[in-house]
Amino acid sequence: MLLMVLAWLLLGVGEASVPAFLGEPDGPRIDALRSERILSTKKGKGGRSLAFKITLADGTEGYFKPKQSFSAAHWYSEVAAYYLDRELGLGRVPPTTGRRFAWAELRKAAGNDKRVQELEIEKDETIGGAFVWWIPDPLVRLKLGRKWERWIRIQKSLPITPYQRPVDYRADVNGRPGVREATDPGRPLASAPDTEERAAELSDMIVFDYLTQNVDRWGGNFTNVRTRGKGGPLIYLDNGAGFWLGEQRLGLMEARLKALQRFRRSTVDAVRELDLERFAKRLAADPLAPVLNDRQLDGLKRRQRALLAHVDRMIDRYGEQEALAW
Repeated sequence: MLLMVLAWLLLGVGEASVPAFLGEPDGPRIDALRSERILSTKKGKGGRSLAFKITLADGTEGYFKPKQSFSAAHWYSEVAAYYLDRELGLGRVPPTTGRRFAWAELRKAAGNDKRVQELEIEKDETIGGAFVWWIPDPLVRLKLGRKWERWIRIQKSLPITPYQRPVDYRADVNGRPGVREATDPGRPLASAPDTEERAAELSDMIVFDYLTQNVDRWGGNFTNVRTRGKGGPLIYLDNGAGFWLGEQRLGLMEARLKALQRFRRSTVDAVRELDLERFAKRLAADPLAPVLNDRQLDGLKRRQRALLAHVDRMIDRYGEQEALAW
């Protein structure tokens, strides 16, 4: 852990603010994820992309998401989301690092899985990817009722919710018939949030996902909206569908931001103070650097400006007390 602390201090981060996941220091976990040898490997369950649950020699468990051609499995997005989360001081993304393994250590677990052909195995028979610390606690889906969006809005009406699967949102916008998960009348109406912090946590997550361009948060029975234990803190799990190489201002993400009208003051302050040069230095220190290219970094800068402009419009329109509600 000492090496991790020294690394953060060299980047200009005070020891008191050394990165942590929900208050638990990252250092020992990142050190293990980067250096411990493999003890055992299993093929990951669920999800479209091929991944591996790995137990390391010291008992640390991690989930390895390798480089692959599947378009919504960006290893670099997982890694960049971790560093951005720590730069903002949110502490909601599990400890994550880039790492390279010998393919021979993973081949047996992969078996005859057809998705192996999507993996980007190097000529030297190694493969890199994002290695995410495995949270040992139960991860509970936060199954929000219909019209939960009222918690994060000043104007209560929202005819079409953007907080749903992209395909369902497009269908709603285009007036195509059918039942959508987000508006299914079989789901109960949302009443009050289950915890005092929940509305602010959801606002923070939407802000974070906008900055990272993560299009894959909502839908699919809330598989990517989870808490650490029932009634526990919201965590940002599965950040691989972000930091796109092409368009840097995606229409769906703009709609999600526009629908958000209430913010946590400390989160807005953190976005205002976001030092993108220091963030880039953090990325450059990762074992698999470069993580993002110049276009992606410039896109983040553009989204930071757009987010803050939107917040300022909400403040001008409704006042600080309403817009900065928490």
